Amino acid sequence: MLPSLIIGLIALVAIGSVVHTSFDRIMGPRLNNYRSQLAKLHHVQMVLSDAQGALLGYAISGRLERLEEFLSDKKVVGEEIRPFLPQIDKLVSTRSGANGESVLASHDFDDLQADWEKLVRLGGGNLPTQADIAPLTIATLKLLDRLRSDIGNSVDQLATVTAQNDEFSDTENRLLADINIGCAVFAIIAMMYAFRSILRALDSGLEAKQQVDQLFLMTDMLQSAAGRDDTNEVLRSTSATLMPGFGGALYVFNNSRDRLDLSTNWGDLAVGGADHIDPNFCWALKRGKSHLNQTEEWALRCNHVAPGQTTLEIPMAARGQLYGLLVIAAAGGDATARLAEIRPVATAIGDAMSLALSSIDLRERLRNLALRDGLTNLYNRRFLEEILERLCTDAERRKASVSAIMLDLDHFKLVNDQYGHAAGDTVLRDVAAGILSCLRSLDVACRYGGEEFAIILPDCSLANATAKAEQIRSRINERTTASGLAITVSLGVASIPETCGGQLELIPEADAALYAAKQQGRDRVVVAPMRTPVRSLSLVETTSAAQTDRS
Repeated sequence: MLPSLIIGLIALVAIGSVVHTSFDRIMGPRLNNYRSQLAKLHHVQMVLSDAQGALLGYAISGRLERLEEFLSDKKVVGEEIRPFLPQIDKLVSTRSGANGESVLASHDFDDLQADWEKLVRLGGGNLPTQADIAPLTIATLKLLDRLRSDIGNSVDQLATVTAQNDEFSDTENRLLADINIGCAVFAIIAMMYAFRSILRALDSGLEAKQQVDQLFLMTDMLQSAAGRDDTNEVLRSTSATLMPGFGGALYVFNNSRDRLDLSTNWGDLAVGGADHIDPNFCWALKRGKSHLNQTEEWALRCNHVAPGQTTLEIPMAARGQLYGLLVIAAAGGDATARLAEIRPVATAIGDAMSLALSSIDLRERLRNLALRDGLTNLYNRRFLEEILERLCTDAERRKASVSAIMLDLDHFKLVNDQYGHAAGDTVLRDVAAGILSCLRSLDVACRYGGEEFAIILPDCSLANATAKAEQIRSRINERTTASGLAITVSLGVASIPETCGGQLELIPEADAALYAAKQQGRDRVVVAPMRTPVRSLSLVETTSAAQTDRS
């Protein structure tokens, strides 16, 4: 009986081996084919996600490289998706469109290809602008969402079929190889791992949606910002929401663009951070790319980073020009990993701030064009009328003096006639520079019209204003003589309350005194008549007052 049992067991093992070998030859290629298709479909999903992320990134930040990524995905998407379209249409149930017709994945793919071609045509061979792409963005994003959903359904169904065949194969293997317990344990572990992966994916998707919503809100708030203070407040609030536990600072280029000044900071960088940054010693600005300052000895670090500090620096550029630097700092042994994790969010925040700074800079330039004279860079008559009212109101409240000097070039027409208008422009710039060299920071100099200039001197008495006018007259004569075109000027001086009673009389009285200077022979200073008898100042008092005013 024992030999028969042994022969039976051997036969059973042999039969099992033959069956197992035959089963492997049949099921092995089929399972490999299923897995290969699953891998390719997963790759297709990633390609569509990259295209959708690039289009959404361009809609948010306006960065041309994101649009280039989206347009460059056209060929990849076409090559990767087209072979699967019949299979996807077969596996995925048809949807009903707006008109009741069936909508297959292949239809969505054709529409997406048409949108790509339309975007290329909108750009005329170049990259389309945000205004061009705006009408197509929402529709294209919906097409991408539907294609991703169809491919996801295909992946789920194909995964189900693959799982069923795997289960059948596992059952046969368990019967022949007596690995029931091992297979059960493996199945439990695999299920737990898959469930945890699904939960992580759901959490990641929800977190990504919240981040996008917050970035949209930040962009909307920045569009309503009136100036740097508003943008700084929006930046601090958004950073605290999207990057909790990280410190940060914003540096903006000064007017001469030779230094970056601290605009705002928060967290770890609120205390002890640098107030200024030299762009020549910042790797992020020199490379035009984000730079991570690590604490290791071998790490390449910027000079302005404090010892032991780990920071991520993001240059902020818009419309081809750098506007500032966003610095994000983290503490602890895992600072480098944490900064690498939040780099995409920090970059998106930097892009939004770049556009806001660009808009503020444009508004400032337009305001300067509206308030300044293009030739002399002095304020224009419009600004004079605005500022004079405020200065006179403030002086009246404080019982202080406000003086005005009207200045006109003598025989300026002869300069233009003899030497040309280019020489005349040079003279006007020299006169403006001579005026500014004599003024205090609170004084206001304006080009009143043609070769006539107006100067407002807050908190300045008539005697001091007269001394200032004499100083200006001498300084202009010196500068123009040195340049080869000796020019003299006539000046008229008026003051509140000594020669007039209010704002409406100040400029006209100074102008009348100017014409009196012209009539008396030019190249002189004439003071408007006093309103009431005023005790004459001695020469010592006048000189002392003038010296005090110059200082």
